[in-house]
Amino acid sequence: MKARWIILTVAGLIVIAAWTAMGIGYFYRPSTPIWIGLVTAAALSLEGFLWVAAGVFGWGFLAKRRAALGRFKDRLFGKRDAETPPTAQP
Repeated sequence: MKARWIILTVAGLIVIAAWTAMGIGYFYRPSTPIWIGLVTAAALSLEGFLWVAAGVFGWGFLAKRRAALGRFKDRLFGKRDAETPPTAQP
């Protein structure tokens, strides 16, 4: 499993834990400062998860885009061989 998927999974588990804590706090009616802390932690964890997800999926998209552009460039201009530079050809 790639590291980026592990990071996304950990971020998802943090979101689940924060929202579960907020749901439990909703029924136990904690004091106002504790409730504000729970809601803030849940909101920030969800925002962090969305940023991490955007990074993970964006990274994969950019890698695919870079490969496609490389293939397109090779098709237009031809592949260059690493062994023989273009100026050394007879």
